[in-house]
Amino acid sequence: MWRKILLLLVAVIVGYVSNVSSQPACLENATFWYSHVMMSSQPFFLKLEPGQDHVRRALDAVDAPYTVWRSDSDQEAYPRVVITTSFWFPFFVSEHFHTEGDASRQVVFTAHYLGLFGFALSVGDSVEIAA
Repeated sequence: MWRKILLLLVAVIVGYVSNVSSQPACLENATFWYSHVMMSSQPFFLKLEPGQDHVRRALDAVDAPYTVWRSDSDQEAYPRVVITTSFWFPFFVSEHFHTEGDASRQVVFTAHYLGLFGFALSVGDSVEIAA
């Protein structure tokens, strides 16, 4: 009984370590898809939170056409994109792209990956468009 619990605990810990090591690859894959396919390589404004330098590195790695938006910047600068990462389960990483703008521009794109110690395998994505 205790061995099974210990093995499960070890698997969960290893899974989350895998998530952390795979997150850069997942983010780079997702930023390429978002910026070059969904946005058709059109420029957008990136709304960064403190500590999100890794997002800029991923966007730079795929030559995404973005400009960092600052709160004192033009309030009419659209589309603004917020990028976040979530780890819901061990070995699974989700990258979320929320586009702010008027109703015709509000899109939420989420890419889901199986993260295996630095490698990213896409397992699906979802797109929500404001009605």
